[in-house]
Amino acid sequence: MNGCCLAIDIGGSKIALGLVTREGKIIQKKRFARPSRDAGQLAEHIAQNAKALLFNFTEIAPELIGITIPGLADPRRGYWVEASFSGIRDLPIADILSDSLRLPAYADNDGQACALAEKLYGACRDTEDFIYVTVSNGIGSALFLNGCLYGGSLGNAGELGHCVVVEDGRLCACGNRGCLEMHAAGPGIAANYAELGGRPALDGTPADAAEIAARALASDPPALAAYALEGELLGKALAFACNIINPGRVVIGGGVSLSFPLFAETLHQALFKRLYRSANPHLTILPSGHGGDGGLLGAAAAAFCLSEMRYYTFFT
Repeated sequence: MNGCCLAIDIGGSKIALGLVTREGKIIQKKRFARPSRDAGQLAEHIAQNAKALLFNFTEIAPELIGITIPGLADPRRGYWVEASFSGIRDLPIADILSDSLRLPAYADNDGQACALAEKLYGACRDTEDFIYVTVSNGIGSALFLNGCLYGGSLGNAGELGHCVVVEDGRLCACGNRGCLEMHAAGPGIAANYAELGGRPALDGTPADAAEIAARALASDPPALAAYALEGELLGKALAFACNIINPGRVVIGGGVSLSFPLFAETLHQALFKRLYRSANPHLTILPSGHGGDGGLLGAAAAAFCLSEMRYYTFFT
């Protein structure tokens, strides 16, 4: 089997590693908690775990490495430009892991990479214009327009998570208040739930988004209200984006997308309340079908596309 990628998905609280084929099949994977926010320790820990994965699975050797990172990225250089929540700045993550693992490496923002995964392997194979939004510990997004990723003047387009949706809301690490990320990412859901009267977890710590979703499914009123608010905030931000960009589709990914049925109704209500409907008559919104594997598939998709100079406008 040819065309295998060592996929590395760096999240805010976890890291996933996997071997992914060119066709988007995951043939081996592992996950572990993110041990540190220190850039050097983080890269070393990833390399050690990747070597262990490859040592224990010798049936297929990868030909390249794909890396997804949260925050701003420069895929031309393979740099992790900025992660506002952790303080990482200008880290040549692709070169570091390439040197350690002795394979060519490519890195991109998780939103852009996951958008490529939707185009190559998922819900957007039949469309050339869509928005991908990942909702996890943070909120990222990507714009796929006219058959290519749209990066903007500096490659930082698609920062939906830093649209202000709550006036004078929570302070964000980007410096603004009321960003979507602060109110609708996983920690934001937890904060909303507590403010709505939700109870903590059994050990006394705040309930996380997954626990709140489980409580919502059990008809806990504050949990239901927290996910209703989730849909309202996402829908508000997406309406502005769709009115400007005019996509054919919006795909919601990331860990919170696993709870899509809990906030789909209020998301649609908030979005279509603000949408210019005559200009967007066929817009559809749906969750990603990749579940928790979207980041791994995105890392592989970005590596294959960057190595072949596909879908990235800075190559044209």
